[in-house]
Amino acid sequence: MSAEQVARPVNSLRVEATWEWLCRAVDDLGRPEPGESLTLAPAAGDPRGPALCSVLVVPPVTQSARVARAFTWASLDGRIADERIEDMAVTVSELLSNALRYGQPRDSRTPLEPSLWLALWDRWSYAVCGVTDESERIPVEGRPDELAESGRGLQVVSALSDSWGWNLRAAGGKTVWALFRL
Repeated sequence: MSAEQVARPVNSLRVEATWEWLCRAVDDLGRPEPGESLTLAPAAGDPRGPALCSVLVVPPVTQSARVARAFTWASLDGRIADERIEDMAVTVSELLSNALRYGQPRDSRTPLEPSLWLALWDRWSYAVCGVTDESERIPVEGRPDELAESGRGLQVVSALSDSWGWNLRAAGGKTVWALFRL
């Protein structure tokens, strides 16, 4: 697996174990059915697995960002502080919007159906959100001029999360993730 850490590190060993688990889970599960919501449990004896891992596949429509924010709140409400859930919900919206805009491979005829992953590690006090898409296009933080109406999504992700990055998936595509210290 490859990854690119593009924001300030939190704890490199824990971050690496966290995103490796998430990437492995994404690759092992494959593509869930559209609209499907799953809760995954770590494999028995896997010390890197989270206490909670939920997945939602969304259709390529603008309402998906709203659905993803609601899914984030429903999955994490009562487990972490509301202000961190709000940070994650905004981040999820930005990552999902990017996946919907840039996540379709140019030569693909398959429908774009990004999946949203939420994972919470109680013992390490971390939460991670990740969005998968079918493109291997590398996410780059934009530098729009001050009057631009778009292009700031990854700047928002960088400001709200403690760390973010991406990795290419074994079967193609990528996962863009953001880590939050709780």
